[in-house]
Amino acid sequence: MGATCVFFVCLTLSFFATTIGLQCYLCGQYNDGVGSITPCINYTHMQLKDCPLKEQAYCIKYISEGSLVKDCVAQCTERESWSAKTFCCNEDGCNSSIVTQSGLFLTVCAAIFNLVY
Repeated sequence: MGATCVFFVCLTLSFFATTIGLQCYLCGQYNDGVGSITPCINYTHMQLKDCPLKEQAYCIKYISEGSLVKDCVAQCTERESWSAKTFCCNEDGCNSSIVTQSGLFLTVCAAIFNLVY
């Protein structure tokens, strides 16, 4: 299998993956950008959820004075002020507790590439 073939397989899969929709961790209660009313307490039972609206293109993680909110949003702007931080991302599961997380797709493509070459 040549490098060109691997490239086209990965490219095709990336188009398929983007049509499925975004999955984010959802917990807490977001109140108009103000913060969390019900913080995320139990991380072990959280699951990835499909974002309910197609136009929700971002996962958000909002942290403010010990409160934590994870949600799907249509628009997101990263901010940091006083004791509040807003993180935005647009990959499945990117608003997990782990700050850096590589995409599953890129990991699989790298593994395939290493097997072939």
